[in-house]
Amino acid sequence: MNIEVKGHSGCSIDIVREGKELFILKGTCDPKYVERLYQQALKQQRASKQEYQYIRVPQIVDIKRQTDTMMMKMEYVYSHNFIDHFEAAGFEQVNYFVKAMCLFLKREIEQSTMADVQRSMIIEKFKDVKSKVYQNMFLYVDEEVRYLIQQSEDCFKSLPEVLEIPVGCCHGDLTFSNILFNGNNYYLIDFLDSFIESPLLDMVKIRQDTCYRWSTLMYEGEFDETRFHIVSDTIDRQLDEYFKQYVWYRTFYHALQLMNFLRILQYAKEEKVVVYLKKTISSILNYE
Repeated sequence: MNIEVKGHSGCSIDIVREGKELFILKGTCDPKYVERLYQQALKQQRASKQEYQYIRVPQIVDIKRQTDTMMMKMEYVYSHNFIDHFEAAGFEQVNYFVKAMCLFLKREIEQSTMADVQRSMIIEKFKDVKSKVYQNMFLYVDEEVRYLIQQSEDCFKSLPEVLEIPVGCCHGDLTFSNILFNGNNYYLIDFLDSFIESPLLDMVKIRQDTCYRWSTLMYEGEFDETRFHIVSDTIDRQLDEYFKQYVWYRTFYHALQLMNFLRILQYAKEEKVVVYLKKTISSILNYE
């Protein structure tokens, strides 16, 4: 099976057969990534025990962690990727997907509590991102990147001292590439710890794709871009309209979406990715 969507994790992914069953093996030999993958496996394992309407989470059936290696074994799900699904989807299926995402996020919000997040926490995260961006010489010498970093710093400093947002429950990386599509069943994979465990971060992540098309940049196959953009725009308008009922979304979405793309920028090495990220970050900063 070809894996058509790539990322930056550096993990190996294999499909293995045991008797009549198939499993996914995801592992790493990078000691720096072992703890992250281990926490990712535990988070998905916990989520698989929850009941969600229209949403499913594949079971993690085994976790093997050593000092410098980590492997998780996950049930295999027969599914389509997001490109294949949306190229064949009609409006009814698109609307069904929106409903599923809204119900999932509503459940997350209900499982969270409103909490005060200090602006200093956001600033400290930005300082860490800024440091990593400037350690990447490919980015450090780019004057436009340095200008966008300065603008971003001003944006975060202008936030109120306290951000009141829901904290407690989120997927952490709710993008199209982490959703497996099987008809009207949606399987979430690759859960990830976030610097703020908030449903707002999942709203940011899903719109990373519906609004900004990030996952298409990682997709290596051919597809009907015009159709996909129409579908994405339809999903994005409906999600944004639904999310706007929450004051904290309307107030803090753009700042946290800015942080989201800055966190992606720190790892960027390909020219096309850097060009895309500079354009996207600029558009967020200039949003009115």
